[in-house]
Amino acid sequence: MLRNTFFILLTIINLNSFANDSQSDLRASYIFYYKNMAAGTMDLKIQNNNNDLIVSTTYDGNFIASLASKGFREEKVYLKRKDGNLIPKRYTYIDEKESYEVIFEGKKAKIISDSFEAISLESRNLIYDPISMLVLLMQNSNYSDQAYSVISKKKLKIYDYKFRNDVIYSINGKDFNCYSAEYSSGNKTNYYFFSKDHNNLLISMRIDKNEKEKIRIDLSDIHSLN
Repeated sequence: MLRNTFFILLTIINLNSFANDSQSDLRASYIFYYKNMAAGTMDLKIQNNNNDLIVSTTYDGNFIASLASKGFREEKVYLKRKDGNLIPKRYTYIDEKESYEVIFEGKKAKIISDSFEAISLESRNLIYDPISMLVLLMQNSNYSDQAYSVISKKKLKIYDYKFRNDVIYSINGKDFNCYSAEYSSGNKTNYYFFSKDHNNLLISMRIDKNEKEKIRIDLSDIHSLN
C-alpha cells in the first residue's frame, strides 16, 4: 500500500523543481544496492538559496556498503545562476576518512584540505564536481553527446557522456519514461536515468564493472516538495 501511494504521489507531483521555481525545495531518498544487495540509503537534497542552489547527497550505508567504500559520505555543492546557467562555486566532500573542499573559478579549481597541500586544476572547459555534474545532467534537454571536465577523487577527469532518449526504466514494477546518460572509465560504465514525466528527476544510477552490475541506486521516496 505504501509503495503504491508513493508511485501515485510521484505521478501527480509537479516537479517544476530546482531550476525554475525559487520556492521549490526537493528532498528525495534512494535505496543503495551493492551487487544487488541492499546496502543503505542515499538522500538527495536540492535547496534554493536566494535564487541560487545548494545541492547535496548523503550516503548512509551498512556493513555491505563499507565493502564498496560507501559507509558514509556527504557531498555538497553551492551553485550560482549566471546568464541562465548554474555554475559551481564551492564543493565540499566528507567521508569517514577525509574531508576537503573545492573552490571553482570557471575553468580553474583549487582543492583545499587541512590534511594535504592545496591542489590546483585547470581545464579548457568549465570544471564540475560530481554533484554539479548531476544537476547539469538533470537539466539536459537536447540529449546531445558531450565531454565534460569533472573532478573525481581529487583528480581532473574528462568524461564523454552519451545520451539516449525514450528509455523505459522500471523500479519495483513501475515503468518510467526516461532519458539516460552514460560514460565509461576503464572497465566501469556509469549510467544515470532521469524521468521525463517528472521534470528530469534522477530516478536511478548504476555502475557496471566488466559488464556486471556492481552498484545501483534506485529512487524510493520523495519527502517534501515546498
